[in-house]
Amino acid sequence: MVSKINIQQLNAEFGIAGQVKFIEVKGGLHFIQVNNKKASALISVYAGQVLSFKPETESEDILFFSDNAFFIEGKAMRGGIPICWPWFGDAPEGADLPAHGFVRNNIWNVSEVDALQNGDTKISLEFIDSEMTRELWPHNFKLVLEIIVGESLSLNLRTKNTGKKTLSITEALHTYFNVGDSSQVKILGLEKTEYLDKAEEFVKVCQVGAITVEQAMDHIHTGDGRNLTISDSVLNRNIKITSSGNANVVVWNPGPEGAEKMQDLNSEDYKNFVCVEIANTASNSVKIQPGQEYNMVTNYSIERIV
Repeated sequence: MVSKINIQQLNAEFGIAGQVKFIEVKGGLHFIQVNNKKASALISVYAGQVLSFKPETESEDILFFSDNAFFIEGKAMRGGIPICWPWFGDAPEGADLPAHGFVRNNIWNVSEVDALQNGDTKISLEFIDSEMTRELWPHNFKLVLEIIVGESLSLNLRTKNTGKKTLSITEALHTYFNVGDSSQVKILGLEKTEYLDKAEEFVKVCQVGAITVEQAMDHIHTGDGRNLTISDSVLNRNIKITSSGNANVVVWNPGPEGAEKMQDLNSEDYKNFVCVEIANTASNSVKIQPGQEYNMVTNYSIERIV
C-alpha cells in the first residue's frame, strides 16, 4: 500500500540535495522531483510513471498530464508515460483482468538514484513478481525502468525472466505528448508503413504521407519507427523520438467524443496531446527465455522549428 512508504526514509536514502527530492501528494502518492541544471522532471513511484519533463531551455512541458487525473491507488493516472506491461490492451485470452497490465496501477520500488558526472540524473525503479502478480499472471520476473533526465529524457524498460518458463509479453510506453493543437501537428517517420485501425476492426491500412490527427484515432503501426518527429507549428518545436527494441508504434487520440466520456480528462483536452507509443503488440509479442532479459529503449528531445 502507498501508506507503507516512508517518505523520510526515501529522502534519507535516495535524495540528493538540490537535485532529487521525494514528496507526498494528494491520495498519499509519492513523487520524485528532479531539478538539475539541464531539466526538471516529476516521476511517480506509484505506477513507475514519468509525469513531467521540461528542459531548462523550454517554457512548455514535453509531456501532457490531465488536470483531472486520478490520484487513487488502483487507478491509472491519465498523462505522462504510463507503462503497459505485461500486456498491451485487453488481457490475453479474454481474461477478466485490467487493460494494459498491472504495473501502471501498483507501487514500484526505488532501486537507484544517481547524479551522473555529465550533469544528468539517473533514476531506477523496479517491479518484481509477488503473490499478487502471480495470481494475475503466473510468471517470475524483474521489471526495471531506468530514467535519465538531462537535455533529453531517456527511458529503458528492461524485462528479466527470473523463472524457469519462457515469458511472452506485449508492452508499450503510452506517452502523452503535450502539443499546441493536435489538429495541427504532423507525425513524421511512419510514411509508407502499414497500420491496424482499431476503429475499423483492425483492418490493415497503408499510411500515405505524414500522420495528421483529424479525428479520433487508434492505429498500431507495424513499422518500428525508430526515428520519429512530432512537428508542432503552434508551439514552434519538433519533438524527436528515437527508439530500439520496439516492433510497433501506436498513435492514439480519443477525439472530442472519446474525451467527453473520460472522467479523468477535460472535454477539450484531446486538443492538447497526442499519444505516440513505442510498443511490442499485436502479433509482435516478445519471447524471453529463462535467465534472459529484453530492453525497450526510447529518447525524447526538443528542437526548435526555424
